Amino acid sequence: MNQQRINQDRNSLGIILQMVQNIEVPLTTLIEETYRINHLQRINSLQKDSKEILFSNTQEIKQLIDEVLAHIKSNQELALQPTIFKVFDSNERVRSMCGKGIDARRISKLDIAWLVDLEKEVYKNIDRQEIHLSDLAFSLAVSKRQLNRKVHSLLYLTPNKYIRILKLNKAKQLIDAFTCDRVSDISYAVGYSDTHYFSKLFQQQYGVTPKELLKENSW
Repeated sequence: MNQQRINQDRNSLGIILQMVQNIEVPLTTLIEETYRINHLQRINSLQKDSKEILFSNTQEIKQLIDEVLAHIKSNQELALQPTIFKVFDSNERVRSMCGKGIDARRISKLDIAWLVDLEKEVYKNIDRQEIHLSDLAFSLAVSKRQLNRKVHSLLYLTPNKYIRILKLNKAKQLIDAFTCDRVSDISYAVGYSDTHYFSKLFQQQYGVTPKELLKENSW
């Protein structure tokens, strides 16, 4: 549910960005034409004053549009942050699984985009009992060895641990969103056929069993 909401937010931002950009082009033309009229034509003071007012107002609108564009682009960059960053920041148990602390500021935009693509592939196959690293590597056009090395260098995790963290995070999202009300349904939804094993892993990551969390959320 949270992932779906994120996708909807991204789509909304994209629509708004496109609308603003559609306005920006004719407005820029209007500003340039107004400027040309003000500076190249001899007109009486009243006409000049009115055109200067028009120029001033269109400049202010243009400035507002620039601010909106900057805000939207900033939000888009934030929305494109990999989920693993948020999980790491909010969960001490996940932080302890990593060999070092993940510092998103030290990761290039290119690598962040790569992590987002990797995450999409994991979520696309989240209900599979086993997500093969060779399949992920193929989807990302890298070798299995490169996949292992890159995940470890960026996140200080093995790919399998990384996948497990995302699976369990998805399970928690399902519980928090009241999407499922039975542990077995949640377990199967994230690719675990053994409910007891799933509950054990979930407790290791969140300090509470899925059953206990379901009970808490039902109050």
